[in-house]
Amino acid sequence: MALELSHITKTFRTGASEVCALEDCSFTVNDGEFVSLIGPSGCGKSTLLYIAAGLEEATSGTVMLDDRALRGPGKERGMVFQNYTLYPWLTVEQNIKFPFRLKANMDYARPNAVIMGEIEYAGHLLEIMGLAQFRNRYPRELSGGMKQRVAIARALTNKPRILLMDEPFGALDAQTREELQELMLLLGLYEKTTTLLVTHDIEEAIYLADRVIVLSARPGRILEEIIVPFPKDRLLDIKLTPEFLALKRRLVDLLHAGGRPSSGRAEILERLGQHFHATTASPVTTTTNQQHP
Repeated sequence: MALELSHITKTFRTGASEVCALEDCSFTVNDGEFVSLIGPSGCGKSTLLYIAAGLEEATSGTVMLDDRALRGPGKERGMVFQNYTLYPWLTVEQNIKFPFRLKANMDYARPNAVIMGEIEYAGHLLEIMGLAQFRNRYPRELSGGMKQRVAIARALTNKPRILLMDEPFGALDAQTREELQELMLLLGLYEKTTTLLVTHDIEEAIYLADRVIVLSARPGRILEEIIVPFPKDRLLDIKLTPEFLALKRRLVDLLHAGGRPSSGRAEILERLGQHFHATTASPVTTTTNQQHP
């Protein structure tokens, strides 16, 4: 078992009032598993991920990794944010190797074999992430998709037990997003990367995951955990199959049942209708052409 969250509750204090963001959330992420976390906007899914990362403290509950309680961030968890969080003054390769620089500053007596292993692994990440030919580029010279590849590679540099991802592809165009989705599938398939992903994209959640966890509206509670019944080496075409579309429909229904705001179509039509009737009922002043002698 890679990660276990037990009875997580989170309350935020704003002045004299309290807001409960999460209530009694429990789930596990097993070794080699890809788990997606979805829910309506404001339900606390990113907060739950930050608690797992040690960047936010739970009001109550525990976070365990291999039966060891976790407090605060640690190298056993890699984090990828929606914003690329790269150092603009460093090249692609230097950004990826930055965690090694931190370790070097803390431990001057590291064996040469360890250092050489780190250099070799950084080269491996450059290759598998498709970044080798961009190793000497700076972030300003990269597209959004390439920047996110660098951010993912850097998060993997310390060989974390689990990769935590907060809406990592939300700012990318559709084509680039699909390219990175395929990359994440391959990382899971060949690198056995264990991943917990927060996303608002239901298709993305299904396509990438072995399991999807659905949160309710605030306060976020776990409504259901759904096993995705597709093989790990799935292709993008699977999104067009009846089975995929049926699972997507089920998740949409779950989100609506759990308090996700509707599209508002009925409310919009009602307001438009009221406005239309009010306008047509208003007195209309007409003018007639007057003929002048």
